[in-house]
Amino acid sequence: MDTTNPLTLVIGATGNVGRHVVRTLAGRGHPVRALTRDPERARAGLPSGVDVVTGDLTRPETLAAALDGVGRVFLLWPSFSADGVPAVAAALATAPRHVVYLSARNVRDDRPVAENGIWGAVEDALRGSGVSWTMLRAGGFATNTLAWAGQAHTGVVRAPFGAAARSLIHERDLADVAVAALTDPDRHAGAVHDLTGPETIAQAEQARLIGEAIGRPVRWEEQPPDQALAELSEEYGDAEMAAASLAYWATLADQPEPVTDAVERITGHPARRYRDWAADHAADFLPAAGVRRVADQYVTLMRAGRLDALDALMAPDVVRVAPLETGGDPVERRGTAQIVANADRLLADVEINAVDVDPPLLDDDRFAVRFRFDQTHTPTGARSSTTKLSLYTVTDGLISREEVFYYDAPQAVST
Repeated sequence: MDTTNPLTLVIGATGNVGRHVVRTLAGRGHPVRALTRDPERARAGLPSGVDVVTGDLTRPETLAAALDGVGRVFLLWPSFSADGVPAVAAALATAPRHVVYLSARNVRDDRPVAENGIWGAVEDALRGSGVSWTMLRAGGFATNTLAWAGQAHTGVVRAPFGAAARSLIHERDLADVAVAALTDPDRHAGAVHDLTGPETIAQAEQARLIGEAIGRPVRWEEQPPDQALAELSEEYGDAEMAAASLAYWATLADQPEPVTDAVERITGHPARRYRDWAADHAADFLPAAGVRRVADQYVTLMRAGRLDALDALMAPDVVRVAPLETGGDPVERRGTAQIVANADRLLADVEINAVDVDPPLLDDDRFAVRFRFDQTHTPTGARSSTTKLSLYTVTDGLISREEVFYYDAPQAVST
């Protein structure tokens, strides 16, 4: 295994998990290469400095150039077909390197490979190739509930088995575990990690939490299984797989999915709750109404204190224009990394006690939000408040510019 070369190839770099793997590695200063079928489109959504290359797992011969100089690989298999699996595993094993594979919890070591689906087939090929590996056997993805996005904003989710209790996992937790295994391959080589969310929640409760995130009630309406089977068969393009999914969900009312502590044990932080995931994805459940959708999501996250999730609403090259804290002409900062670094510097000695957020005001491709901050200067204990207005410009569904205006100088707050 090559532990001296930290260059990581991320296969599936624009997917729900892969994009967080890329951002986290790049944000920590690790060299990253992203494999994609469409480099031009991928570059727009990935951090600057990431090496974006063309490649396709269905054409294993395209992998040689992408793997040149790579010591570590994050692997997400892109389909339910096992075509090409042995060739890809062989390509990964052409040099000493470590592969972290995002597999599934339904893979079992006590049954034949053929009964473990595509995930088991990839695992078996990696084991047989001689390459160093870590298997991330993930439970249900919270992102799968985005299938309800077309219904939730109407106030009703109609689906089968509302009592089915699942331990869904946030895609950012999967990425965090993957990064841990990629950056410390000696520790994780040969490990099989069983990954779930931190709690078991019935599907009907998931719908309610989505409603809480988007600020409108959402109730569950039980759908007859035969209707659901017809819809899922069309969606999956595989009636057998649809029937197996429904049969599994039917068991979860009496036998809820288990919960493991693997995320916290590996990453050092608790696994994110489904409530947090719903808040992070609130905009995805609102009607696609351009600026309105972005504005509503932004305000929802601010009110929930989910500042860490705002990055998903920002264009990679977002511009922020704000007055200098010492006065003078406004200063322009470009890119989320530069903006976050400046915010961290300004807030190093500040504790935010509360933030009041007004509803957004919309105008064509822009929206404005007024904030009132109650904060404490931690070195002195002095408490103050200030009010500001931010004007946001939305381009292609992301915030591309923020202009900050202060209503007043900080005011003392009585304790």
